[in-house]
Amino acid sequence: MFKNLITITFCICFGLNLHAQESPQSETLEQYIAFLEDAQAAATVSEEATAQFYRRSFAFWMPNKLAYNAEPEKFRKAMDLYRQGQAKYVRDRSIEIDRFESIIESFRRFDARNTLAKDPILFVGSSSMVFWETANSFPEYPIINRGFGGASLPEVIHYYDDVIKKHNPSMVLLYCDIDVEQGRSPEFSVNAFKELVDRIEQDFPETPVLLLSMKPTLIDDFLGKDVRENKLLTNQLLLEYAESKEALHYVDITSSMIDANGQLKDNIFIDDGMHLNALGYELWDPIIKREIDSLR
Repeated sequence: MFKNLITITFCICFGLNLHAQESPQSETLEQYIAFLEDAQAAATVSEEATAQFYRRSFAFWMPNKLAYNAEPEKFRKAMDLYRQGQAKYVRDRSIEIDRFESIIESFRRFDARNTLAKDPILFVGSSSMVFWETANSFPEYPIINRGFGGASLPEVIHYYDDVIKKHNPSMVLLYCDIDVEQGRSPEFSVNAFKELVDRIEQDFPETPVLLLSMKPTLIDDFLGKDVRENKLLTNQLLLEYAESKEALHYVDITSSMIDANGQLKDNIFIDDGMHLNALGYELWDPIIKREIDSLR
């Protein structure tokens, strides 16, 4: 399931065809630069050429993510050409709002067969919530985890009744960065958070809502030119928004991921460079515990 989730997330972010032919492996920097130059010189842009551009780019950047984050200047020419290619080979960012219906249906079946926690602390959002083993991290709390897929905020809102309202939560923790990673603006993401929070406030006016900051990843620069910057801007806007409401709380989980030299820790991610491993969640767990304890 998790392997499929990673594949789906990358196909969304990189605009890849799930059934496309495998791209060349172990491509050198020089070979990749030559490919980018040829792609930029091409007179026309077709659907096939766009798919090939992102397949080749995915196959190059992923094995080089640690090297790039350690020495970005070494890859400057390739990154500049890649940025030009992203502007030329525009991806289809559209999604089917019910693409995770099968996952939601599995929640419905599970909920119908089991006695769930009363007045639960609800974890909701995208894949960072899915991978979070909340039962192990917070065994002392009545937690229900309803993270699903690589869900965008519009998808969480679409399934609001299934993943939030039906559980009558005593606290809600929200995490979702996929909209920004797909190229949406900070304003789009914050407005979507506001729409979701408004619905929670209407149904559960006394329930605290925690907005978790968007995490940096080792592949932000590969996803798009402004992804890292837009995450930081979104975090600032979410902090300002949370300060305007008594029951809304912004939680900074990002700072824990930065080392003493101001660099993103590279040992806290699984191989995809996007999702956290156990060490990554060990950074988040005590922060969340303090927040929960302070509000209960």
